[in-house]
Amino acid sequence: MWRLVAIAVTAIALCGVGRAQTSMSPAMQNAPARKSSLVEYVGSWIGTFQGHTWLTIRLTQRRDQLTGMFQRPHDVQFNDQGDVESASGERSNCSVEGAQLNGDGLLLTVKDPDTRETDRYLMRLTSDTTAEVNMLAISTAPGMPRPKPWKLTKVGPNVITPVR
Repeated sequence: MWRLVAIAVTAIALCGVGRAQTSMSPAMQNAPARKSSLVEYVGSWIGTFQGHTWLTIRLTQRRDQLTGMFQRPHDVQFNDQGDVESASGERSNCSVEGAQLNGDGLLLTVKDPDTRETDRYLMRLTSDTTAEVNMLAISTAPGMPRPKPWKLTKVGPNVITPVR
């Protein structure tokens, strides 16, 4: 009797496995699970200075493109070590016009709608929830160090962070 039950259970299990394999196309059976590296950048990222959000980047993915917004102060001052010393309360709400994976990060092209100026930034992930961003082609006074990368924290893909 137990032998018949064991044979029945085995037959049912094999039927289920065969049915699952035939429902997948050959391409699905052989395709490796692949995660787009753009996905890691999607979400809301904030930089804080003296306990307040001073920089916000929100990136969303549409097909194989990233778009979003980049909110930054109108004026940022740096100390002699290249750290942020002060940030104005006035903000620019810029649009992310382009985002391309670069060897070691994500190259962001950001356009200010008021001035129509375009800036470029390089964003590099340092973990799943932290990143650094550098402004490219920034001019500094002679003898002044280049600004250090700004540290960002991921706060979620759909979280809206109030700017103070």
